[in-house]
Amino acid sequence: MLKLHGFSSSNYYNVPKLALLEKGLPFEEVVSYTGVGPKYRPEYLQKSPLGKVPCVETPEGFISESRAIFEYIERAHPEPSLLPDTPFGVAKVQEFSQFIELYFELVARRLIPNLLSGRQADPAVLKEVESGLTKAAAALPTLSSFETFAYGDQFTLADIAAILNLPVVRDVGNRFFNKDPLAAVPGLSDYCARMEERPHVKTIRADAAADRPGFMAHLKELYGI
Repeated sequence: MLKLHGFSSSNYYNVPKLALLEKGLPFEEVVSYTGVGPKYRPEYLQKSPLGKVPCVETPEGFISESRAIFEYIERAHPEPSLLPDTPFGVAKVQEFSQFIELYFELVARRLIPNLLSGRQADPAVLKEVESGLTKAAAALPTLSSFETFAYGDQFTLADIAAILNLPVVRDVGNRFFNKDPLAAVPGLSDYCARMEERPHVKTIRADAAADRPGFMAHLKELYGI
C-alpha cells in the first residue's frame, strides 16, 4: 500500500491525496510536517531531499514533489484517468495546472506567513502580490470557461489545481486587499461551489480543518507564529 507523507493543511500534499481519493486507491497517511533542522526529524531527508511535503512511499522507493507524485499515480493506476485522452488535452490540463501554481499560488504564498501570523505585510510585497494576482485573474478566462470542469468534460488534474489553490488566493485577497481577486472571473464562483460539493473535496476540507491545530502548534514551536 502506498504511504503518503505530509499533512492535510498543505495544498501541495492534497494534490496527490485528492488524486488517490478520486481514483479510489487505498493509501496510508503518515503525518509529517515540513523542515530540515534537528527539530523536524532529519531522517525525513532520506525521503524528501529538502525536507518538504509531500512525498510518497512506494514499493520501489520514495518520490517527492506533488507533480511527480501525481505523474506516478496516474501512470501506475491509469483508471479512472485524471487526464484527458488526447495529447493536446493532456498538455492543456498541464498548462492550466502550471498557470494556477505559478501565477496564483506562488504569488499569493508570499503573504501566507502574514496570513497565518496576523502580522502586517511589507507594503512593497503587498503591491507586487496584488499586481500579480490581478494580472493572472484577467488572463484566467483564456484557459477555462468553468462551464462544467476546468478543462473538458471530466474531472482532471486541472480541477485539482483549481480547487486546492484558488481558495488560498481568495483568502489572501480578502485579508490584505479587502476584495476577492477572482470575483470577476466568469463562471468561477459557480464552478468552485460545484467542486466543493464533491465528496472527496469535502474529505479534503474536513481533514485540513482537523489538522489545523497540529499545524499551528508546529508553527508556534518552530517560528513563534
